[in-house]
Amino acid sequence: MLVNTIKEEHQASGPSLLEFFRGATRFPAFHFYDLMAKYGDVVACGPYFYLINHPDIAKDILNRDQKDFSQNDFIGRRVTTLFGHGMVTSQGELWSSQRRLLNPVFSHHQLHEQMDEALEQIDSELDLWGQSLENNDQIDLADVMGTWAIMISGRLLFHSDLREYVGKIKHVVKTGTGYIAKGLPFYMPLWVPSPVHLKIKKISKQIDDILEAIIQQRQLEAFDNDDLAGTLMQSLGKKSASAYEKRVMLDEMKTMLAGGYFPISCSLSMLWYALGEQPKYYKKMCDEIRSKPADYTFHQNFYHDFPITTSIVFEAMRLYPVAFSIWRKAKVNFTSHGVKIPKGKSVCISLFNIHRHPEFWEQPDSFMPERFTNANAKTRPKHYFMPFGWGNRKCIGDHYAIMVIFLTLIRTLQRFDVEICHEPLRVRRAALICPKRVPAKIKWMT
Repeated sequence: MLVNTIKEEHQASGPSLLEFFRGATRFPAFHFYDLMAKYGDVVACGPYFYLINHPDIAKDILNRDQKDFSQNDFIGRRVTTLFGHGMVTSQGELWSSQRRLLNPVFSHHQLHEQMDEALEQIDSELDLWGQSLENNDQIDLADVMGTWAIMISGRLLFHSDLREYVGKIKHVVKTGTGYIAKGLPFYMPLWVPSPVHLKIKKISKQIDDILEAIIQQRQLEAFDNDDLAGTLMQSLGKKSASAYEKRVMLDEMKTMLAGGYFPISCSLSMLWYALGEQPKYYKKMCDEIRSKPADYTFHQNFYHDFPITTSIVFEAMRLYPVAFSIWRKAKVNFTSHGVKIPKGKSVCISLFNIHRHPEFWEQPDSFMPERFTNANAKTRPKHYFMPFGWGNRKCIGDHYAIMVIFLTLIRTLQRFDVEICHEPLRVRRAALICPKRVPAKIKWMT
């Protein structure tokens, strides 16, 4: 039961500094969940930030314009250090122009024009699994999903084969997301020559080199310019482009390469982990997927043909929203539902807590995909479930992520049986929720 309510105006309470830092050794999403259980809908985490756990307050903040809530908090500044002028961190007119430029690339219609390419790439990755079948070797699905996500994003977003860069991209993103997630709640400027900053500069150069190689290859070959790389090159990469425009282009490519890889890899890994915990639902999903004819054609709204699979995927996303928090900084004094947030304070909106809030979800810690049947979903306000965020800065790649997740899952179970070797959840120290490993054995579908 939550301790406080949001019915009358009040100041948020929270843990002592000693209590907060004692829990800070745990993964943040789990630490924040314990704080919600003890202190309620809004938690004052020392002098550092307010933890927001109520969907209505979260919606109010995320619907506000950038002039009221910016991304210039200590987490946002670390993200900017990594991604520069990319859309995740840019603001004002630069962000608006980037969103207008890339909206068509990530539209529902445009993405599903690329479904055949996505399926071809997934099938190519599945073909490689034959080598693991001979000796019934155990594989790590978390690592495999990372490779697949990189290869699929390389093909769909860049029209490039990224196989030779897979290891380097994984290393760069692991280092970068670790930098975002680690450290005390303050920001140290990049010019301070600390060991971690020297490492960040090194990996930034490595990812720039990969992107430059992709750009050079694209310039030599005749490709349509309707994918991400082509759109950015046509707009910002012309010979007459300024150094600033070229930097924005590289930063946007860097942002989308990381976005096309890590969140999707984490989502698929967490989904496989959840299925390992839920053999009953794994069987239901397999039965639904395998009930379709061998020549089933994926169409733009194929999700409607897989209602059981859809409800299971969404329930996994509810329990384990990989982007478990959204950070903002108040630029004005703000009051929502009686809760005061002073100007200058950072806020952490916990999607993990919102998705498990006992006032809005029955048995919130239980895996119950029935929550997402059409009848149940229609009676629930949409902002109670927001795995891709909310408001005008909601993730631009939500349609892309959903398409890749569903196609990967369905295609895999059309061809293989996956036996997940269940073990206690251990997560990486990263900016997203991702299991360290998901061991499994695979065999041809029987």
